[in-house]
Amino acid sequence: MASEPSVVTVTGPDRSALLTDLTLRFGHIELVSEREIVLPGGIRGHELTVRHRPFTAAPPPPAARPAPEPWVAPPPAPPAPEPAAAQEDPAAVLDDARAEGARVVAEAREQARQALDQAQVDAERLRADARQEAELVAAGAAQERERAIAAATADAARRIAELEQELEELRRREREREQDASDARTAAQREAQSIVRAATEQAADVRAGAEQELADARAEARGITRDAREQADALLREARGQSDLATIEGRALTEAVRNAEQRVRELGNQLTMQLQAAQKDLAERTSMHTVQARLRAGGSEGTAAEVAEHLARILRGGGTQEER
Repeated sequence: MASEPSVVTVTGPDRSALLTDLTLRFGHIELVSEREIVLPGGIRGHELTVRHRPFTAAPPPPAARPAPEPWVAPPPAPPAPEPAAAQEDPAAVLDDARAEGARVVAEAREQARQALDQAQVDAERLRADARQEAELVAAGAAQERERAIAAATADAARRIAELEQELEELRRREREREQDASDARTAAQREAQSIVRAATEQAADVRAGAEQELADARAEARGITRDAREQADALLREARGQSDLATIEGRALTEAVRNAEQRVRELGNQLTMQLQAAQKDLAERTSMHTVQARLRAGGSEGTAAEVAEHLARILRGGGTQEER
């Protein structure tokens, strides 16, 4: 391993696991830079860059490992002579194929067993080497862990002292805040009591004024009700008198209408009789013989014009001079 410091950059999802792995691998490490990244698959992780120095005592070189024997594939079997198509026997060909398959399977099993034995030997040797190297790394890591624990303990003690001082300061501020809050609460209670007292007095004044206004309103309402009742009684009496007068006048009007109807019927009958008599008289007077007789009685025969004039006078109701 080189004696100069080296810089290594590692990535992973767990920062503590990365630091532990680097400490176990390189012993004393110094964190150069650190940043958060997104790992493949969308997982958030950390990228750490550290500077490390190898251990002062180099571990003994591991024992030389014997080179594994290379595996040599068996030579392919010579191809079987192809018999003539006319001499092929299906059963013989099937038996030969089965025998060849069994031989190939046996050779493959043997090769696999040899490879497995060799792999087990190599794995045992690698485990022994790794265990020895891990012991060396663990010894250095134990020393580094003790130093880190001592530094962390000192840092934790200093931090605890600082936290105790901050806690004491917070407690002092909390006591001051509680005192201020208590004073403010007392002042608020006094102000609230004064406000409640003033509101109570104002409410009492308002209630007294409202009761007085209610009493005045009730008295005024009773006076208005009494006046209204008296006016209503007077109007009712007047309405009743007008109703009785209207009833009497209605009865008199009904009687007058009945009498008028009777008089109209009588006048109608008289008028009908007079019209009939007038029509009869008119018929008699307007006849030609009657007119000529009257003219002759007068001493002269009149002309047609005179007869017509005389007839017109009769129709107008004038009558003759003799009748007048």
